[in-house]
Amino acid sequence: MSEEIGLTRRQALGAMVALCGAGAVAAAGATPAQAASRLKVRLSQFPTLKKVGGVANVGVLAGRQVAVVRTGKKMYVALDRTCPHAGAIVSASGSGWTCPAHGSQFDLDGDRVSGPTPTGLRKLKTRRKRGVLTVSG
Repeated sequence: MSEEIGLTRRQALGAMVALCGAGAVAAAGATPAQAASRLKVRLSQFPTLKKVGGVANVGVLAGRQVAVVRTGKKMYVALDRTCPHAGAIVSASGSGWTCPAHGSQFDLDGDRVSGPTPTGLRKLKTRRKRGVLTVSG
């Protein structure tokens, strides 16, 4: 006799996000242990970050997709691209970020603009030295 196992949409989406994160770690050639502590971003490898307002998806940190936004001459913000509402990965759109699951909107710095999300995107710690931005959780 077989038993049906039902998943809620939220559980299924969470599983898909986890699989995508694991695939991104594998594709980047990093082991989960390397991805867990910090992410080193050589800024010269991301041409979009040469000017203020530039955005780049830079890799995976602790299984989470990370983006960097240049906010000033020597200032950067690193964001966890996971929507706080349902765990979907947000995408850059216009002058901000959009969640594909339920339409939550965030400004370029990751602050909440609209939608069902309770908060903005999680901001990560950054340190810039000699053209390398080190991102940590």
